[in-house]
Amino acid sequence: MRLPEKADIMPWMARTISSPATRRCRQAIHRLRATRKGEGNVVDVFINPRDPFSFVLLQALPELAYRYDVQLRFFTVWHQPREMFPEPAMWTDWAITDAARLARLYGLTPPESPDLPTENALSHCRDQLLALESSDSYLARATEAMRAVWQGEITPDDDITATSNTELTERLRANEQRLVDLGHYQGSMVHFRGEWFWGVDRLDHLERLLIREGRAHQPDQTPAWDRTWATLGQDAQPLESPDQALLEVFFSIRSPYSYLGLERAVLLARAWNIPLRLRPVLPMLMRGQSVPDAKKWYIFQDTKREATKLGIPYGFVADPLGPGVERCYALFEYARSCRREIDYMRAYARAVNAEGIRSETDSGLRTIVERAGLDWSKARALLEDQGWREWAEENRKAMYDLGLWGVPSFRYGDTGCWGQDRLWLIEDEIKKRVETGSTQAVETTDDAERHTDPAQ
Repeated sequence: MRLPEKADIMPWMARTISSPATRRCRQAIHRLRATRKGEGNVVDVFINPRDPFSFVLLQALPELAYRYDVQLRFFTVWHQPREMFPEPAMWTDWAITDAARLARLYGLTPPESPDLPTENALSHCRDQLLALESSDSYLARATEAMRAVWQGEITPDDDITATSNTELTERLRANEQRLVDLGHYQGSMVHFRGEWFWGVDRLDHLERLLIREGRAHQPDQTPAWDRTWATLGQDAQPLESPDQALLEVFFSIRSPYSYLGLERAVLLARAWNIPLRLRPVLPMLMRGQSVPDAKKWYIFQDTKREATKLGIPYGFVADPLGPGVERCYALFEYARSCRREIDYMRAYARAVNAEGIRSETDSGLRTIVERAGLDWSKARALLEDQGWREWAEENRKAMYDLGLWGVPSFRYGDTGCWGQDRLWLIEDEIKKRVETGSTQAVETTDDAERHTDPAQ
């Protein structure tokens, strides 16, 4: 009898770790520890002045503190580990644009300095925030310091005159070590009892946790920070004939966020009756980029929360890295020739993310292929095909041309965005086109005729 291999065991481990029972147990342990330390309502906030999302987060926190019984504790951090930010220049450009969009969505002040903040301005802001950490007026004063940086204003110097450089340096070192010790790697993060919440985007998860614990000041409290996802497709007006503008999805079969993004993109495309085009790319690890363990762990846990919120199964993960990815992409053109590429990729993504099906095995792959309505005997004959490498690289270049490097990314007309929680930007662009009556094609190649309408 064959002994179990690591690949046999890992899906079951992932399923156990991500189960609701395990999460409740983990929360109970952290709650007990926090209570014993007298920190039952303490929420740690890590702010990096380099990060425009930190500016947006600071503006959101007063409402959080008003609505819930929480004590906010602030820590300034500075370094952005190179291995966590594989394209730092692209990241900066994207972060400024995306943070501004998010701020406008919630009626907050966006980061929109006419010029990028200088290193001197950012360093000065960092020292201001460090000096303010124990101040009762931290939120107001820190927000003003960040506003000065990210809106190109003049910032005063008196906040830091009472604190020595040595003391600030030691405080920064301790803050960054605390961030690492707690298991994370970047600023704009909120930490509460062992769980991490990224910026404004994940405050709804924190709100739900606080509501469950009875920490809401109003008994009928509901999450307020849910505009990026809660109404997607709900007020759609399906076009009588499909819009010729395409919703393009840059997608990696290994990315759990891509799995959620594909499901959400299909929902959006069906709601508006617009064509959908999948553009698979190689995973970062297969493109020579690193994904450190701390980042993997956060992504896994965050995807589970997001999937649960959206009603998408996730957690029984059989990582397709390597052969699983290659076999998936080798059959993509076959699925596309049958006009079933969306069915195929959805079946594949669900199998490896939610059902523990090992796609590197013939038995697992056959299950996926047949679920997608494809012929296994035809598919098996195509598994050695390497032609997909050329179009996968073309897709990667097209994604980079948008100023994006990660998946899932989306393009509709002239609008591009990164992240399954940014499809509201695509929907806003669809609404504009509907309102103006514009149905002109944004792609004129013969290939446009082959794009699949997910409403089929």
